[in-house]
Amino acid sequence: MGGLLLPRRPAGSIFARWRTVASLAQQNHHLQARWFSCSSSRFAENPAKLAQKERTKLPDTPCRTRFAPSPTGYLHLGSLRTALFNYLLARATGGQFVLRIEDTDQSRLVPDAERKLYQDLKWAGLSWDEGPDVNGPFGPYRQSERLPLYHEHADKLLSEGKAYRCFCTPEALEEHKRAANEAGSPTLYPGTCSHVSPEESNERAAKGEKFAIRFKSSKTPVRIQDLVYNYYQKKEFEDDYIIIKRDGFPTYHFANVVDDKHMEITHVIRGAEWLISTPKHVELYNAFGWKPPQFAHLGLLVDEKRQKLSKRHSGVSMNWYQERNILPETLLNFVALLGWRGRDPATVVKKPGQNVDVMSLQEMVDSFNLKFSKGDIIVSLSKLSFFQKEHLKDFPTKLISDPALLASYQSRLVNPFVEFIHKVEAARQNPNATTTAGLGIESLGEPLPEPKILEIPHVGELIKVLMKSAETESGTEAANQLASGEQKATPAQLYPGFFPLKYLFWSPSQKALEDYLLQSVDLDSVTLHDKPASLAQAMAYLEKELSEVEGDAWNEGALNKILAERKNDIGFIPKGQDKPTKNTWKFCRWAILAGEQGFSIPLSMVILGQKETVRRLNAAKFAAEGAVAVDPVRSI
Repeated sequence: MGGLLLPRRPAGSIFARWRTVASLAQQNHHLQARWFSCSSSRFAENPAKLAQKERTKLPDTPCRTRFAPSPTGYLHLGSLRTALFNYLLARATGGQFVLRIEDTDQSRLVPDAERKLYQDLKWAGLSWDEGPDVNGPFGPYRQSERLPLYHEHADKLLSEGKAYRCFCTPEALEEHKRAANEAGSPTLYPGTCSHVSPEESNERAAKGEKFAIRFKSSKTPVRIQDLVYNYYQKKEFEDDYIIIKRDGFPTYHFANVVDDKHMEITHVIRGAEWLISTPKHVELYNAFGWKPPQFAHLGLLVDEKRQKLSKRHSGVSMNWYQERNILPETLLNFVALLGWRGRDPATVVKKPGQNVDVMSLQEMVDSFNLKFSKGDIIVSLSKLSFFQKEHLKDFPTKLISDPALLASYQSRLVNPFVEFIHKVEAARQNPNATTTAGLGIESLGEPLPEPKILEIPHVGELIKVLMKSAETESGTEAANQLASGEQKATPAQLYPGFFPLKYLFWSPSQKALEDYLLQSVDLDSVTLHDKPASLAQAMAYLEKELSEVEGDAWNEGALNKILAERKNDIGFIPKGQDKPTKNTWKFCRWAILAGEQGFSIPLSMVILGQKETVRRLNAAKFAAEGAVAVDPVRSI
């Protein structure tokens, strides 16, 4: 008997289709699982990047940092950068910033270097919590005053067999180096005295034989970790280097390790040129059983040719910036971005037109992190001009609020300039003067009896203009040249700020007003409220409008609004053009400043005062009539 026969399912049956769909869904599930698995590993952060991010985070605990210059020279751009970054890390974490003077190289000390160092750091706006001049719990802060501490630690290494006395004379060591160089061999210390027994060493030292103390370095290169360069290890092991010199003073390598430990320094930020020496320092920490601080080595500063900045480079010395009236805020902002990546734009609440790279010192503190660039840093002084322009915007207000700072700039900039102005006036009154070339004496009318630009608050604007000149320190020289007739350069070259400011000390002469009109305006094309008018009528209109401004409204903001509302009231056709334009501002600048570029018209009006401004508008009416009379085009 045959078995039960079941009907065959057609290939396209619902069951077959279901099985096919289920199979595809299962395959799709596996594909999705594989895709998500790949995606998660693909988009997960690289472990190296995670480690770098961790290294660049600010510590959660207060940091103690130090700036430890040697008074063998003066503060320069690179050392200011080192000081700034250590300062920022201490302030950003609520820690302490220490100033330590490393004066162990007694033969190379510069007599006034330490005094000038304090001056330059304070000029730049940096302060310290501990140092030679402010004391502190870990002093003294001058290495030459800490010699017993270094000898104590050197003796400890001697007693533990981690260091030894070296009785080799300087002459013998030089002969060894010479012979090694000639043979093409390494010039490492040959270890001559490393075999001297402790007993013999003690005996020779007791008899007064001169010696240095050398650290017994490991024959295996030490691996160190850096916050910028991560892990670093030299290929060759360290020499048995000197830690105490024959004169009893410690070497830099030894003293800075002992001091950083005893001053509880947590972080050391310094130039990359010290990276190669850091294994020596870490090996000393290990020998004492101490935990090293965290190191961050900054890229070398190089010029545009990628050569290391030399002392001859114009932007190295602090004097170079001070003599050119670069603001301390400008210099710190410039220096901060020489290797630091700056603040994250996403975290900054920006004002309209604000550049996130423009920062005050406090803003640097608030946004500081340990994100430093690797490699050489090109110093481009063109960026300095940008930062100077930005920081000068708020400088007049800051200046007026700081009497000591104002007095300093008064003495250094304003007084020589006023002396120069007096000499120019003397030359103006002397028709036989031979030293007025380039001054445009004929453009000057009568002097203002009491120029308000010399008064608070306007003097801040004057100082701002004078600071833009790199030659303002030559103002006294310019005045002397005017008096003596020995004019090597025009006063205009010595004081570029003279021309934008001259009509705030003198009224414009009628000739200056007429000359400007004849060169720039078609006098037959003037309109007032879209109707033909004479320029004298247009000036009379402005005179009336501005004379009616009430006293309290005579301020920069209100005047700006008044003139903006009347911008299109006066029209004209510029000389050499066919199309008319409307620009009341242009005629205000002509009437008040003879068209000279300089301060804004509202600010110039405020500085001159309402009475003088209205008087100049009235004088402009007569100058307009005079220009009409002498216009050569109209007389044809």
